[in-house]
Amino acid sequence: MTYRGGAALSWQSDFSQFYLVDSNDPRFEAPVSITEEMQRKRWQRLSTGLVVYTRDWLMQVIEIRIFAAPQAADPVEWRTGRAWVQTEIAKAAFPSHMFALSSPSKAGLEHYGPIFRTDASEMTVRLQWMEQTERHDDGVAGPPDVIRLDLWPA
Repeated sequence: MTYRGGAALSWQSDFSQFYLVDSNDPRFEAPVSITEEMQRKRWQRLSTGLVVYTRDWLMQVIEIRIFAAPQAADPVEWRTGRAWVQTEIAKAAFPSHMFALSSPSKAGLEHYGPIFRTDASEMTVRLQWMEQTERHDDGVAGPPDVIRLDLWPA
């Protein structure tokens, strides 16, 4: 089996984005200007990391799955049975063979977390979004959007 590990995290993406950051890169900076291409594909590769853009909804489940080899994509999100609304393939560099999740709210003094290990420094990332179609209301809890990231050596 090629599954190395992963996690499903309840997340709140502020400013409609979150980051995969190389754990040993203290210089990580997310793009300030978001281009039309970045909005369309909903990700941006950085020198040591990846920015993932979400809809303007604070509640997500971020699912990270790490594999030793390419894995076929699931046609539907298993919690809801709904089809993924968008699938993209990206490349990301993690020279330390480790990355962590982070967000724009990180003050800069605390450590990133949680930390994931990879088999290679260059990884392929399949990003899939399953977003709710119901009206989102910040005052009423509803089902979260799901964003899955499958990673394997490039």
